Amino acid sequence: MAFMLGHCVSSSEHSESSIGAFKSALRLGMDGFKLDVQTTRDAVCVVVSDDELSHATSGQGFLRRIKFSELPRLKNGEPIPRLLEVLELPAKLINIELKGEPGWKNALAAVEASDCLGRVIFSSAEHSEILQLWAACPQARCGFIWETDESDALTSEEIFDLPKSLLLHIPLCSVGKRPDFWKQFAGRLVVWGAVSREHVASLGLEPHVCIMDV
Repeated sequence: MAFMLGHCVSSSEHSESSIGAFKSALRLGMDGFKLDVQTTRDAVCVVVSDDELSHATSGQGFLRRIKFSELPRLKNGEPIPRLLEVLELPAKLINIELKGEPGWKNALAAVEASDCLGRVIFSSAEHSEILQLWAACPQARCGFIWETDESDALTSEEIFDLPKSLLLHIPLCSVGKRPDFWKQFAGRLVVWGAVSREHVASLGLEPHVCIMDV
């Protein structure tokens, strides 16, 4: 496969969206990592998942209602990093999943300001977010995320109707159910949900990117 990215999970040492966790993924030999990005009320892009905020907040859209200076800390007391900070790490590839729609403008601005467009993939389960970003910046690498039930139902015709440069973010369990079907799209696949390199190798195909829990 072309790239192996780490999806950092929380540990006793680091929260999954902390700078320390991303550095740990690189030390483990990952080419880069996958992260979730949301935007605060004062338009600061931060790296944090909804799960990590659940200890201090309730309801979606919390970040859009507060300023960066008002952010709570992560579960183990680490600060929530700005996207600009994470982009400074020496990763070959970073998958930015857009959360808390709308937020693509701020994320794109941060990536362009860091001169990192060539080593970033933007993705979202909200496909309209990706289409808007792509229209604004055709050079950006972009992908649609599908959950398991959606991936299982996709047909060749539906995929062939999509732009050929669009990446396909598919859960590994779905690829495992139909490896022959997905083999024709292997060069566009970003497979997520892997737990080991052997897990991916068992598919019998070589995806463009694999995201593995680390």
